[in-house]
Amino acid sequence: MMKKLDGVNVVQISFFNESECKEIIKYADKKEEYFINTNNTVQSSDIYNKNQVTTANFASYSFFKDNPKYIDRLLRCLKKTLPWLTYPIALQSWVNIYKPGEGIGWHNHSGLDEHSYTANIFLGGITKPGVYYTAPGETSFAIENKIGEMLLSDCSMWHMVAPNESNISRYSVGITIHDYEAVTKKMLSDACFNSSFKGVILLDEIT
Repeated sequence: MMKKLDGVNVVQISFFNESECKEIIKYADKKEEYFINTNNTVQSSDIYNKNQVTTANFASYSFFKDNPKYIDRLLRCLKKTLPWLTYPIALQSWVNIYKPGEGIGWHNHSGLDEHSYTANIFLGGITKPGVYYTAPGETSFAIENKIGEMLLSDCSMWHMVAPNESNISRYSVGITIHDYEAVTKKMLSDACFNSSFKGVILLDEIT
């Protein structure tokens, strides 16, 4: 089972080293520049604003497709942490850039309990207060970010990132994971499959 922090299913896992985080931050900045220069038309939502273009376009690109050298590491991580997943799994992944005053409001991800998960890998910026989590009827709590570490939780867990009060941007990789049991036609579409964007399906290729 997943390790429980504060009585709720959230696990913190080391994933990237510091030099990798710096490299990915450069990728995030280039991705942001790309969306701005291509006259991005994505509108704001009730949880983030339209200037957060790398988040707003989460369904139009794939971090792990663009950075395939990390796919095997992710597979090994999931095999160890969530050994009950049925493969192949559908993966949606993007980068978040929270500039001063920016964050993301309370939300959760659609999916199937025990088959769908969400994760956030912190890349850089001020680590506190971190990501806030809650479940229905429970008190919210924050887990402080650590450079290169992933926070992994059930997709149904509500979570948010408070507005950035520093003058340094915060960077992270966002991930939604669905195993084979959770895959639906709409889910595949939402995860960029069967489209011009070409998402990523992770196969059970490791031993």
